[in-house]
Amino acid sequence: MTGGILASRLTLCGPGRAGKAFARSWIAAGGAPAQILGRTETKAGPIAPCDILILAVPDDAIRDAAEALAPRVEAKIAFHVSGALPARLLSPLARDGAGAALGSMHPLRVFTGAADESWNGAFVAVEGDPAAVASGLEIAAALGASGHRLDAAGKALYHAGAQLAAGGTAAVVSMAARAWAAAGLNPELARESLATLSAGAASALAARPFPQAISGAVARRDVGTIAAHVEALSGHADILEIYALLAEETLERTPGRGHEADIRALLARRLGS
Repeated sequence: MTGGILASRLTLCGPGRAGKAFARSWIAAGGAPAQILGRTETKAGPIAPCDILILAVPDDAIRDAAEALAPRVEAKIAFHVSGALPARLLSPLARDGAGAALGSMHPLRVFTGAADESWNGAFVAVEGDPAAVASGLEIAAALGASGHRLDAAGKALYHAGAQLAAGGTAAVVSMAARAWAAAGLNPELARESLATLSAGAASALAARPFPQAISGAVARRDVGTIAAHVEALSGHADILEIYALLAEETLERTPGRGHEADIRALLARRLGS
């Protein structure tokens, strides 16, 4: 791979959202033109040898795609882009140790399919064989991303955390929007306004430590306001349960401000525990 990682012959299998964003970033960074394979091309026909093979396919399809490609492609390094699953799912491409070094690169980013999405600036978790990890970190740097080595044993926990931060945020906003709708506000207005509020809170967390960035009645220890919240949520048991869990996390992250026992007792009474 002389001439730097961007001179590598690249084959990309799976031009979905993450795959297209990767290809866009690769070309923008000056990478050599890539061979793009759709679903049909993974199952039949010759495939040119490559230095780097990237399987940007759904998690459940990784193993099958690797098995379908193994007889048809020669690659020095193979990656998938799952955040939860280990590089060893690509083992058919290793050919008993004589084939590709195996790795995974996961961009910590929400891809919607927008035409300007890229990997630039993303946290990228890199896992796998030593040679693949070294190349993965080099690729991340070349794309303007931030590569971080991750052990296979930690991937599911890493990805669960990512799910909580992204999908979990959306789910919490959805619950908050249900509370607004129950208060008589327009559901679409609730979604837009609360998503904007949530984005502001996330921006604060990106800039400051948890104790400084976390806001709201629990962080301020406004016991009367919390009691009003709990009373209002008494007819919405699922939302109240999430409210209590998030309140406990807030108390843990903002220690020493007083009234912790009062708040915990108030929530416990309402939850019946």
